[in-house]
Amino acid sequence: MSDLHIQDKYRKNPLSLVPGGYTVTVTFQDGKRYIYDKVKRPSDYIRYISGKSTNHGAIISIDVDGKLAWDEKRGGNPWDF
Repeated sequence: MSDLHIQDKYRKNPLSLVPGGYTVTVTFQDGKRYIYDKVKRPSDYIRYISGKSTNHGAIISIDVDGKLAWDEKRGGNPWDF
């Protein structure tokens, strides 16, 4: 797998520039993993991104602080965070 830590300059939510919060890891079909730190509302982010697809293929799983929060087969309950 290839990990990419998303830099602050690419973040859209101003709260993502404030220290603290959760680390959200998004894993795509091609094995790439995007890692977002300082996420304040992971449940909102998961609801927003879980249905999206990119040039890396569909999202196959989303972890929050290393714990599986959503995957393509089971879905998940992002409200637990």
